[in-house]
Amino acid sequence: MKKSIQIIGVLALALVTIFACKKDSEDIQKEERFSVALKVAGEKGTIENAILIGTKAELKTALSAKAKPVMLKKISSSNNVFVPVDDVKPVDPSEGCWAEITAYASAHMAEWQQLANQTCTTVLRCLTCPNAGGGLYVMYAIEPNSINCTVLEFEMQHALVKFNFNDNELEGEAVASVIRNNR
Repeated sequence: MKKSIQIIGVLALALVTIFACKKDSEDIQKEERFSVALKVAGEKGTIENAILIGTKAELKTALSAKAKPVMLKKISSSNNVFVPVDDVKPVDPSEGCWAEITAYASAHMAEWQQLANQTCTTVLRCLTCPNAGGGLYVMYAIEPNSINCTVLEFEMQHALVKFNFNDNELEGEAVASVIRNNR
């Protein structure tokens, strides 16, 4: 009798452990994604609308990076949809891509800072290096530094919008419509 109680106890513990682990993996998959509007420097100096997607935690980490650019990966071939990634180096060993990005950012930083101070919002600019190649995308978050701007909550400052599309829908017209309608 004692042995059967031990066996039942071990089986019950195993079942509880299995179901607990399964629930954790389901919770992770159901985490909501959000998007943030940003601008991408296109060809010949044009500016295009884009979005950065991720969970609140991922976006908060990417958008709260102080004094350093954030690396992004374009995950849609037909729409400007980006996700934050860990630090990467350009493919080009001569660092031509970094030189191109930093030169463009330096030339426009004062303009972006002025816009951030006028609107009292964080200005997001995503840059790439079409001349040097390498496929590197870098996002700059320029925060207002004017005394007239008050610090807002993260969600208010970056205007997070719920992103209800899965990875299979990133190429579609619905995502393109969301990008076109960015503020």
